[in-house]
Amino acid sequence: MAVRKSDEIVRECVSCKRCYDSRLAICPDCMVELVNVETIPRVIQSRYRLERVLGKGSMGRVFAATDLQATDGQPAQVAVKVLRSSVIASPQAQDRFQEEAQIASELRHPNITAVYEFGLLSDASGYVIAELVEGMSLRTKIKKAGKLSPPDAIAILIQVAEGLEAAHRAGLVHRDLKPENIAMRTDEEGQLQVKILDFAFAKVAGPRVAKGITTKLSRLPQTLGTPAYMSPEQFRGEETDHHTDIYSLGIIAYEMFAGRPPFKAKSISEYATLHLSEQPAPLKPLNHEVNRALESAIMKALEKDLIHRYERVSQFRRDLLNASGVG
Repeated sequence: MAVRKSDEIVRECVSCKRCYDSRLAICPDCMVELVNVETIPRVIQSRYRLERVLGKGSMGRVFAATDLQATDGQPAQVAVKVLRSSVIASPQAQDRFQEEAQIASELRHPNITAVYEFGLLSDASGYVIAELVEGMSLRTKIKKAGKLSPPDAIAILIQVAEGLEAAHRAGLVHRDLKPENIAMRTDEEGQLQVKILDFAFAKVAGPRVAKGITTKLSRLPQTLGTPAYMSPEQFRGEETDHHTDIYSLGIIAYEMFAGRPPFKAKSISEYATLHLSEQPAPLKPLNHEVNRALESAIMKALEKDLIHRYERVSQFRRDLLNASGVG
C-alpha cells in the first residue's frame, strides 16, 4: 500500500467538528484554525470521505462519512471508525481485530449496527465502515431522564438483549457494553429501534485487561474499557465470554432504574474492589416503581459468581418480560 502524502491527511475544526482536506488552514464556517487528525486520510480506501468527527477516545475516533461510490439501495452516509495503530500494534492484535470484524460483518440483526467493510490503513491503523445510526445514545437519555420508568427501560433492555443473543450465537462477545454503545432512534413506522454499537472492536481491547490486572491496577492505561461496567472476571484477568455481557447489561439496567450505576469510584483499583467484593445496594428503595421480580432479575445478572449469574442473556430477557407484567 502506498504511503499517503501530507495533503491526503484529514484536518478537523475543533469547534464544529467538520473535516476538511489538508490544503485548508482555517475552517470556512467557524474561522478556527484546523488541526491534523493524526495520520488519518480524508478519504478512506478512495471511497469514504470523512465529513465530521462524531466522537473520540483512547482507542480511536469515529467519523460520519460519505460513501462516494454508493448506488441505489446503499446508504450514502456511513460511520467510519478508526482504531489507533498503537492499539493493534502486534500482528496478533491485528489478527484479532480482523477476525472479530469479519464475524461482525457477517452478522445482520436489527439491534446491531451493520458492518460493511473493514481493513488496515498504511500506518497499521484499523478501520471499520459501519451503519451510521443517527439517534440518541442511552447515556444521553439517562442524563436527561434520570431514572427511567419500568416500561421505557424494559423496552430498551429487551432489544439490547435480543441483539446480544444474536451476537452470542455467532460467537461474538462485546466486552465493553455501556450506555454510550447503545443508540436509539425511531423507525419509519414510529417504533423504537435500539442498536448496539462497536461489536467490531469487541475483542481488540480484551487481552489488555488480562495478565494480573488485580496486582497491576495502578499501572494500567485508561484503554481497558469502562471500569464502571466491567465484570468481575475482567478485573481478575480471566478469559471472558458471554457472561461478561450479561453482567454489563445488568449494570446498565441498574443504572436505568436507579439513575446511577451500582458502583462509583475514583480509580480502577477502587472499581476492582467494588466489582469483586461489594454487593449493589437494593434497587427498590432507589426507585419505588421497581417491583421485586424486576429487582431480582437485575441482581441475578449482577451475580459475581458465574454459577449464580444467568447462563444465557435470553434468560435475563425472559425474566425482564415477566417482571414487566408483575405489580
